[in-house]
Amino acid sequence: MSGSAVENLGEQLKQLLGESVPVQAVYHINAAMELAGMLETKGFTFQLKDMCPKSLTETNWRATFSKEGEAFSAENPQSAVAVCMAAVDALGPLSGNKN
Repeated sequence: MSGSAVENLGEQLKQLLGESVPVQAVYHINAAMELAGMLETKGFTFQLKDMCPKSLTETNWRATFSKEGEAFSAENPQSAVAVCMAAVDALGPLSGNKN
């Protein structure tokens, strides 16, 4: 994912959550986990899974937010990006904007 795409993702999060988005959520997993906690307070469940657990050279993470039987997932080599992508997908219907 290019730098501008990651910045776009951060902007989408700000549009959906305002200034409460943790700083650097798209770049750092600790901040992304804070974001996941925010969604959990909104009734979502969260799971982050390593899709290449035995590989020493490849990484791919799947983040999933679920609520009321509906799952919103995203995969990316960077765990923080996967979390943020799934969060945007999950929050889109709440804001009336499906991304």
